[in-house]
Amino acid sequence: WYTIRARGTGAEVLIYDEIGAYGVSAKGFLAELGALPDGVPVDLRLNSPGGSVFDAVAIFNALTRHTGTITVWIDGIAASAASYVAMAGDEIVMPENAFLMIHDPSGIVMGTAADMRDMAATMDKIAGSMVRGYAARSGKSEEEIASLMAAETWFDAKDALDAGLATRMVEPVRIAASFDIARFRN
Repeated sequence: WYTIRARGTGAEVLIYDEIGAYGVSAKGFLAELGALPDGVPVDLRLNSPGGSVFDAVAIFNALTRHTGTITVWIDGIAASAASYVAMAGDEIVMPENAFLMIHDPSGIVMGTAADMRDMAATMDKIAGSMVRGYAARSGKSEEEIASLMAAETWFDAKDALDAGLATRMVEPVRIAASFDIARFRN
């Protein structure tokens, strides 16, 4: 599920779903993002397990084309394709209890050995593009990023900050249980 809502000083965008056909599609997202006035700052709030790499790339490209400042808030998780969307932020903010995960792309193929070799070559191309994007954001070499992706690497906020995949760590919202016995007395 996602929503874009105007605020006094900008817009807040929530992606709290999978990315792709069964969640947040690039087509729907781009239509709403495109309706925002030029230069409007956007706070993108992410809590997504990922999904379609192609929708994620389209969303990433649309966000980077937007002329306003993009601040990405990883509220819970930005995994897989959602972690790629997060890289569009001018600033990427993670509470210390949030997570980001990167990995090699995967896909399903059915057919002949030639079909499977073609799919493997396609996966290599997709991985190469993702490696370049993460490397450009983090300042790490493409070899380092490729190794992290191959290992399916999970980052907490401190790890993501150290790796250059986040720009700021914040404290999580603190919760506290409270019970007022007086409310339950006769």
